[in-house]
Amino acid sequence: MSKLFYLAYGSNMWPRRIEQRLGHCMVLGVVSLAGYALRFHKRGLDGSGKCDAFHTGNPADSLYGVVYSLSRAQRGMLDEFEGPGYVSRDLSVCAQSGSFTAYAYVARLEHVDADLRPFDWYKSIVLAGARAHALPAHYIENIVAVGSSPDLDTDRDSQHQALLGNAVLS
Repeated sequence: MSKLFYLAYGSNMWPRRIEQRLGHCMVLGVVSLAGYALRFHKRGLDGSGKCDAFHTGNPADSLYGVVYSLSRAQRGMLDEFEGPGYVSRDLSVCAQSGSFTAYAYVARLEHVDADLRPFDWYKSIVLAGARAHALPAHYIENIVAVGSSPDLDTDRDSQHQALLGNAVLS
């Protein structure tokens, strides 16, 4: 059975999130993607900002994330979770061991709105994942600096806060 390399750079970096969606996933390691930047401008189904691997074309920009090894069945499930607002792209990522290709979900242009903000819980899940995988301190500081908004749907907010468990977010 062949495995697929998936680059998670948003909420799926948080181990509890990806395992809740797909079951056990093997982590291959932290990678960077030159010429891309993390943006919270993809319009989610709930109307808030979700993560996007935004292509800047500037080699000084780097997006960091985690590569998981997935089965084809897990990829199919993840395609359903990510939905029509994203398109799958094969990207060349850099790890300590060298470069290789991984696929990532990138926002479709018609689903991008630069004025969006993530919900507090979503930003916290992204931050928890970044910290769990020890992404660079400056990168984590950039996530901390992103403005977010409370989710007025208290049930959804509580459900996602529970996913964080005892994650340290301050």
